[in-house]
Parts: sequence; C-alpha cells; structure tokens
Amino acid sequence: MIQEQTLVEITDNSGARLVQCIKVLGGSKKKFAKIGDIIKVSVKTVHFNSKIKKSQIFKALIIRTKFIFNRQNGEKIKFNDNAAILLQNNGQIIATRVFGIIIKEIKSEKFSKLISLSNEII
Repeated sequence: MIQEQTLVEITDNSGARLVQCIKVLGGSKKKFAKIGDIIKVSVKTVHFNSKIKKSQIFKALIIRTKFIFNRQNGEKIKFNDNAAILLQNNGQIIATRVFGIIIKEIKSEKFSKLISLSNEII
C-alpha cells in the first residue's frame, strides 16, 4: 500500500528514477493506494539528460507494491519493490517502454496500451 510521503521507483523510460507520493487520488477519504490506483507524485531523482526535471508534478499509476495482492482465484502476489509509471495530466502514458513485471489486472480501457509496452505479464 502506498500512502503520502512514500518513495516509489519509476520503471519506464520517461527519465525519472524516484518519485514521492503527494496525494492518493480517488476521493477525500482514501488514504492508501494499491496496484492499479493513480497517485499524484513529485519527482525526486532523474536520469542524466532527461526531459523531466526534478520537483515536477505528475500523475503515476501503481504497477507493483510490497503489499500482498489477492487475485479472484485465491492466488497471492507480492513484489520486492514499490513501482509506478508516469502519466500525463490527461492520463496518457509518457513512456515508450515499461520495465519489469506487470499483472494482468491493470488491463483496462484506459491503460490498454500498457500491456503492449511491457515485456512480462503475470
């Protein structure tokens, strides 16, 4: 689960390395974000010569968390890191490649492009 002030790794080629959660989107009472949720983030570290600069504000989609994710069939999935991908303000994906594993539950009408950008889907 991701809450405010949590540091999250970025696993795409957008140029950011590490971001910090500012706000969990989805209602005023929502305190935690799980896999598939959107959060508002501030960029903390960037790759050399990237278009994204430090302290810029973006939206991000959570794709991996250390918290256990329960599937409908009873399987439990847990990852070693908290990871996200950056989104533009209109909800479109910034990157052209996504690194690492993505679970198939993220697939929806908004993020159907995400499945084609990733190399591993479980």
